[in-house]
Amino acid sequence: MEKYDSIFQWNMTPEESGTYKLAVIYENEFLNIFKNNMDGTTRRKNVLPMRGDPRKSNLFRYCWKLKRETKGLLDSTQYKIYIRANLTILFINFKKGSKAGKIYIEPNSICGDKAWIRWKVYERWYNNKLAIINATLPPPNISSISPKIIKEIDKTKKFIFEKCEGQPTKEKIGKFITDGFVKFWLMSGKISKYYFVWSPLISSICDIKKVSESCFFDPKLFKEKTSKEVMDYLEYEFSYERSTVTN
Repeated sequence: MEKYDSIFQWNMTPEESGTYKLAVIYENEFLNIFKNNMDGTTRRKNVLPMRGDPRKSNLFRYCWKLKRETKGLLDSTQYKIYIRANLTILFINFKKGSKAGKIYIEPNSICGDKAWIRWKVYERWYNNKLAIINATLPPPNISSISPKIIKEIDKTKKFIFEKCEGQPTKEKIGKFITDGFVKFWLMSGKISKYYFVWSPLISSICDIKKVSESCFFDPKLFKEKTSKEVMDYLEYEFSYERSTVTN
């Protein structure tokens, strides 16, 4: 319990204490996974300071960023496995490419799109294993879907939740459409066109055909080339939209 004394020592707010607990999880997972495969500099970058305000450390700052990026996407019980998944995959990848046997990593590796894609890969594997153990229906099979499309969909969900600061609502998405942000995001590739032409939330707010054509693509063509497997994955990842539309 000594590790958590810093929460009281530095009079942290509830939000700060939650972030600090994530940092402790990261530190424990990092030290367990990487063990002797690091130098002193790498170790210092990935643990909390022994003295001074931990909120000023890079580890704390990136855990804060992680919480902001994933608000509404991960619940409190998932962060530990999210961090473990990312560090485990990085460890495997770096070990394969490391000639010296030493691994260099920083806490920013748990933030951003690449971290989210690593998590989604691990999550699909994990959920499939759980389905077998619990004899329940597994997640949709994505083996026949182009990895590029899967990444598009995964990044779209993370991007929308981050911009909405949690689960999207009609009001927030409607304002983004009115203000022209959705059009810009479509044209810059931040939002997948597969998602846009399928989304029941988007179609309940605006004219899909009109917005699509203003972005120089035909929604009908995208719908025609959307396979059943892609549709199943979209419905699985954005299942919350059905209730959002009816509320």
